[in-house]
Amino acid sequence: MILLLCIVLFGCSSGSDLNSQLDEVFSADRKEETLRRNNYSTYLDYYLPSDIFELESGMLTNYFLYDDSRLIMDVNVSGIVNDRYYPEEQIKDEGFFDEDKLVYAHSGVYVDNEGSEHEYLYKVYGYEENYLTYFVSRDLIFYGYAEKEDVVGLSSRILLLAKGTIVREDAVAAGYSLKNEIDYEKKQVNLFETIMPVNGNVNDFVIGDDVDGQTE
Repeated sequence: MILLLCIVLFGCSSGSDLNSQLDEVFSADRKEETLRRNNYSTYLDYYLPSDIFELESGMLTNYFLYDDSRLIMDVNVSGIVNDRYYPEEQIKDEGFFDEDKLVYAHSGVYVDNEGSEHEYLYKVYGYEENYLTYFVSRDLIFYGYAEKEDVVGLSSRILLLAKGTIVREDAVAAGYSLKNEIDYEKKQVNLFETIMPVNGNVNDFVIGDDVDGQTE
C-alpha cells in the first residue's frame, strides 16, 4: 500500500511540476526586442533561433528539428481568411488530437516583434512518454512532438518562433478565398514515426484513435 501510494503521489507531483513549468513559460510573456527575422518566404518572414534546425521550408509550411523534438509551423490560412468575414469568431481548436490525452491547456496573448498582440491557444497531449503539442493563433499553427523531458523547452521555442514571425495576411487573403482555402481535415498528426517530406502536409501523417505511445 505504501509503495502504491508513493507511485500515485510521484505521478501527480510529476504532472503538477510539468504544468507549473509550462505556466512559467507562458506567464512570463513579453515583447522580444532582439528578434531579427532571418528567413523569408512568400507569405511570412520569421526569426529562426540558432538551436533550431530547419529541415524543409515552403510557402505555407516549415519543418524544424529542435534537439530530438520535431516541429511544424503552418500559416493559418483558414484563420486569416475567416477573420476577414467573421472577425467576431474566437480562435478554435481544430480537433486533431484526442482530448482524453490532454495534460495541459493555456490561452493568452503574445506580442510579436513589431508590437502587435495575438491571441493564442496552447495544448499538450500525453501518450505515455511521448507528447504532442498544439499552438494556434489567428495567423499561425504549430504542431510539435517531444519526449516528456523536452516538452518545456519545445514549448518555449514555439512561443519564440510565434513572436518572431510576421505573416503577410493581405497576401494570404488575396491568394486564398473561402472557396479554395486549404482543407485541414479533422485528423490527428503523426509526428511519432517520420518527418514530413517536402511536398507533405499535416494530413499525410495520421495516427489512429487508439495510439498510446505507439505508432500504427
